[in-house]
Amino acid sequence: MFGTIGHVRIKDGHDAQMQSHMDEWKTTIRPMIPGSFLNLFGNAAGRPGEKVFVALAQDEATYRSLAAMPEQDAWFRGMLDHTEGEPTWEDVEMEYEFLE
Repeated sequence: MFGTIGHVRIKDGHDAQMQSHMDEWKTTIRPMIPGSFLNLFGNAAGRPGEKVFVALAQDEATYRSLAAMPEQDAWFRGMLDHTEGEPTWEDVEMEYEFLE
């Protein structure tokens, strides 16, 4: 899988709006992405207000295609209304196993 790990600080009082915006992505953008997609979103331990997300598409071509979509760009720009600046990004290629 290929994608990104991001870190972002949420503006004070914008947690609910940010969660709503993330939920919107699941219903508007996700259906346009072919194949498997892993999306994790949570809190950075010991850093209040900082969120961490992992977004992994089935392969690099799919990830790059998502990044180039006008709909994704518009969604991203809307997300910035709820953050203190832009996220930091780290593109990654990862494998995963679900272990019980």
